[in-house]
Amino acid sequence: MRAIGIVFRKELYRVFSDKKMIFGLFILPALLVVGMYGLIGILAVSMMNDQQAHEATVIVRHAPESFQTYLAAYLQSDDAHSFYEINGTRYQITWQDNAEADLDEQTALAKETEAMNTAKDQIYTGNLDLLIVFPESFEQTVGDYTIGDSVPDVQTFYNPSEDYSDNARSDFLNGILEPYRNRLLEQRLGSLDQIKIFTVDETNDHSVIQNDNRAQGKTLGYAIPYMITVLLFAGAMNLGADSFAGEKERGTIAAMLVTPVKRSYIVYGKLFALMVLSGLSALVYGGAMIFAMPMVYRTLGAMTGQELRFTPGQMAMLLGLIVTLVFLYVALIAVCATMAKNMKEGSTYIMPAYMVVMVIGILSMFQGEKVTTLQYLIPLYGPTIALKNIFTCDITGMGFVMAILSNLIVGIFCALLTARMFRSEKIMFDA
Repeated sequence: MRAIGIVFRKELYRVFSDKKMIFGLFILPALLVVGMYGLIGILAVSMMNDQQAHEATVIVRHAPESFQTYLAAYLQSDDAHSFYEINGTRYQITWQDNAEADLDEQTALAKETEAMNTAKDQIYTGNLDLLIVFPESFEQTVGDYTIGDSVPDVQTFYNPSEDYSDNARSDFLNGILEPYRNRLLEQRLGSLDQIKIFTVDETNDHSVIQNDNRAQGKTLGYAIPYMITVLLFAGAMNLGADSFAGEKERGTIAAMLVTPVKRSYIVYGKLFALMVLSGLSALVYGGAMIFAMPMVYRTLGAMTGQELRFTPGQMAMLLGLIVTLVFLYVALIAVCATMAKNMKEGSTYIMPAYMVVMVIGILSMFQGEKVTTLQYLIPLYGPTIALKNIFTCDITGMGFVMAILSNLIVGIFCALLTARMFRSEKIMFDA
């Protein structure tokens, strides 16, 4: 144990005595995370301000008089035939009527087609946000309606790839056309209440029955387990490559191997040191994210007021799982780095393992709520699912034990494999 402690302290000293390594491992990541989230917040504000400042342009063809009257009466307007404000967005509406009455049918049809094509081209190029087309006989069809008749179809044309156009259509449908349709129904029926067979939850203020901790955890549990696993691996990746492949490249590993210390003790000392350093690195990343994410939420006005609260049992399980995950990742990285003869080669060997961890983290986001106990035993995947279910309060005691065992079994196997590789002269000196 004394020999393991010596190697452990030597690895910590190697890192903490190097100012550049301290800056690269602990300070720079924090600055990058805070800066990244701050930039996201600034860009989000800019986008929102741009949306609010945009004046949506709309062409309405063949609008019935009742529709224009409705707009003038029920919406904020500067001019009954020009500008309207809907959900904080200013709309400039251009009214286009039928072709001149004295034109023959063929000429009128040609002008109608030309006007429609021009408007569609403007939507395609982004110069127009929305085109609304009422049937020419809209009011007569609505007024003469009897049961069995076809109802008039109001057509919309927009560009969903343009945010301005997409938002304009959504606001126009919900804020204008739907209330206008209800107004016409009220004129026909007298009151819309007579066609309501029943309502749903209009008088029920207590329809939501939920475990708040579980609901809050479910919201965060979607992405946070992925971030935790990736950060833990990222924190260990460069350190592991430098501790094993880097020492080979610098020739310092040879000096350690000729000492009376067992080679397995050298491996275990390095692994324990990497676990501590990787944990600290992950804490820096996590702390920076916790600090910076509220800045984004406040900027976007997306704070829900919910706070994630853990029970002591959840905190204990989370800590145990993270510790064993760090051990697994460090041991896995050690195997990859030991096979390499220099840092470049070590990074090449470690990168596929990093990609596997990322893919597994993404797959965990789409895991359903039903998880069998044996699934927790799947290496890498099971513990990630366990992390998610700790947040959602869905994990069982047996599931937690299985996830811990998965980490320990694979981690111990990788540690023993690394120790065995250290005893190979070919791998350590000729790799």
